[in-house]
Amino acid sequence: MYRFTMKKTKRVFLKESAAMVGLGSMVNWASASNEKDRLGPVLPTRELTRDGQRVTALALGGYHLGFHDDPKDAERMVERAMELGVRFYDNARKYSDGRAEEYMGRFLTPKYREDVFLMTKAPDRTGEGVKKQLDESLKALNTDYVDLWQIHALRTPEDVDNRIRDGVLDAFLEAKEKGKARYIGFTGHVNPKTHLHFLEFLDQRGLLLDTCQMPLNVCDPSFESFEKHVLPVLLEKQYGVIAMKTMAGGSMMGGRIDTTPRGIKTEDIPDVVAKTELTAANLHQYVYSLPVSSLCSGCLKLSELEENTATLNNLKDLSEADRLKLVEVAKPYAGQVVENYKRVLS
Repeated sequence: MYRFTMKKTKRVFLKESAAMVGLGSMVNWASASNEKDRLGPVLPTRELTRDGQRVTALALGGYHLGFHDDPKDAERMVERAMELGVRFYDNARKYSDGRAEEYMGRFLTPKYREDVFLMTKAPDRTGEGVKKQLDESLKALNTDYVDLWQIHALRTPEDVDNRIRDGVLDAFLEAKEKGKARYIGFTGHVNPKTHLHFLEFLDQRGLLLDTCQMPLNVCDPSFESFEKHVLPVLLEKQYGVIAMKTMAGGSMMGGRIDTTPRGIKTEDIPDVVAKTELTAANLHQYVYSLPVSSLCSGCLKLSELEENTATLNNLKDLSEADRLKLVEVAKPYAGQVVENYKRVLS
């Protein structure tokens, strides 16, 4: 069975190259997991935290779950995910005005709380605000604690400084101390400088969080790259890395369900998959070839969930040449049209 340890990844990663050269040969992949729990087979797992907590290498994104107007559709998505072996579930306060968390509180936690690793995030920019949001999340999710609580969507270094000044970090540290959150982390998708600024602040204070969630995909190495600039630092500090926007939030298929680039019409976003040899499968395979703990993917349709889990269960090795080829194919599309969530910071 495929095993993943942050310590080993860090050592090999730093030895081979801080620029990710040669990364494709680092890991031996298994095509399927032999793991089981009381419910049946579980997807392949990877280590997330320094104390050895493991999670399924695919996490079901909560954002898309809230898009279902019919609760029965949300219930079917949760039940199918559990059947397929997904045991890591993402969410955030305010996704669909709280409906995404409420769906998980109705259909996931009453039956499966002890079987899953449950994550949510708080976007408020003040300490009191995130405390209130955590209480709201716990109520909506129908649980006394979350396994992972993350500072949501850090935007700029100034945003980092302001949230720290206004007590956000203190509130997260307190929540972990009190047991409302087993682990804590942070997310963001605007620019790698933001992440590096926060990590430097934490380092200066002698603090370590547990996880970081950030964009990783085939376009990323060619524009304001999280893979090149942030991933090596996270691995050195043994953070659990959660990949998101592995298909650029849908942009690689020609559109997005959440936001569109400033000044760009949705219909003008190029369908990269249709124009190139890129596929949903090799987009995920590329990210799985990186030393990430899990890939968080939102699914609107059961067929998307089934395709994503099949890719993980039948994962193909990507050589360094394979990886570099995919990056070159995607390079003309990298930037603020396809990666519309990114911004250039001075």
